[in-house]
Amino acid sequence: MRGTPASWVFVLKGRYRMGVQQLEEAWALRAGAREARLLAASHVPAALSQLGIVRPGDRLVAFADAFACGFDGCDVTLVGEPAAAAFAGASEGFDASFDVEGPHLWWFVNSIGGFGLRVADLRALGRAAREARALLVVDNTVASAFGCDPLRLGAALSLEALDRVCSGKAPRKLVAASVARSQLKCHRVDAAAECAHALLEGCGLAALDLSSVESEVLEHGLETLDTRMQAHFDRARALAEYLAANEMVRNVRYPGLTSHSDHAIATGILEHGFGPAVEFDLMDYTAGEFFSMLPDEFRASPAGGSTTRLSAPRGKQGSTIRLFAGTDDPLVVAATLDTALRKLATL
Repeated sequence: MRGTPASWVFVLKGRYRMGVQQLEEAWALRAGAREARLLAASHVPAALSQLGIVRPGDRLVAFADAFACGFDGCDVTLVGEPAAAAFAGASEGFDASFDVEGPHLWWFVNSIGGFGLRVADLRALGRAAREARALLVVDNTVASAFGCDPLRLGAALSLEALDRVCSGKAPRKLVAASVARSQLKCHRVDAAAECAHALLEGCGLAALDLSSVESEVLEHGLETLDTRMQAHFDRARALAEYLAANEMVRNVRYPGLTSHSDHAIATGILEHGFGPAVEFDLMDYTAGEFFSMLPDEFRASPAGGSTTRLSAPRGKQGSTIRLFAGTDDPLVVAATLDTALRKLATL
């Protein structure tokens, strides 16, 4: 489901503040979900742990590096590729069930994520997950509900940190958890989606207590999501093309470039562009040295806000930079990056 449904626009523009239940219903409609829950959590893995649906005795196979804690008693296995074959191989020997009692096999992957901004073939993973009786969970934070529809592509659950939805203005970190519809064609039922829904329904998580500021920020964010995210995506593409042509950096990684390892997959999985993020490596300097040449707002701006934000996914002593495009002028951002790179070259 793309765009903003007319009934949803009416609700959002009705000028009354929506409660948690109404916001969850609005998000479920936006995500094409059967149901959605809002949580206060620092990121998606923390939200998944907080839900309590991944239980002792389950196996969690993940293309991610954020599962070191929070899943006590669960067999956590990390894979090096966001590919169906890697997940299936790591699931061998586990007798999984779609019954609510379990045990459950979970596959966790980002729609865009990991070092290199990898793009998972969610269609292939969705098919393979059902063959393995696995529940496919997608972290859709980078691509967003605007840029990818995991539930339509085969995920049982989609979780998204709402930094960009809230334009970086929410007082605390919020995550939306959405479960797929289980009714298929010809009156068939998707057993994976039905299991995920039963687990979400029975998790016992109390309704989130939202402040009036958080409700207002979420309402406005939902109303303006498509326009803002398109701006993020367009500026990311412009900056990726600038960086790819810049001799002072190397290994530019952006799913929209034909040089990206997952470009062909991305063209069939992502929508409205290729996401808001770009990665690149510095030639002879560290991320910390590069940051010292940049204005503070490039590091201090809130995640998902209007100002382009840079981070160092391999630490300040590494050479990798990750850029999340804001809605600021990409020509000004490119000129600022260029100035910083030239200053480094004079050291």
